[in-house]
Amino acid sequence: MGKLNKEKIALNLLTCPTIKEAAEKSGISITTMYRLKKQESFQQLLKEIKNDIFHEAMNKAQGYCLESLETLRNIMNNEGATDSSRVSAARAILELGLTMYEDENIIQRLNELERRLLNG
Repeated sequence: MGKLNKEKIALNLLTCPTIKEAAEKSGISITTMYRLKKQESFQQLLKEIKNDIFHEAMNKAQGYCLESLETLRNIMNNEGATDSSRVSAARAILELGLTMYEDENIIQRLNELERRLLNG
């Protein structure tokens, strides 16, 4: 058997709904898949690929934030929309604003703590 493409196998494991399907798509047996999953180096590779996928998804989501917020604002201000739609849009905007405020506050506090630790 040739050298395993562990990156491809890891990606299939993360994106296929079952281990069996991931193994078949990778061209390996389920036994080999389970053996790989036990290897620390493969677990690390899985973690790295999962992080890469997550960061790519977050970058895409950030790209849609302005458009999404504009859509919510339009629904919120549309007097022809149902009351429940308008309330849902307003609530989503408020929750987003609160979350962003809290995140910014936490980041500022962490930066201050790091600065204090570095400066003794």
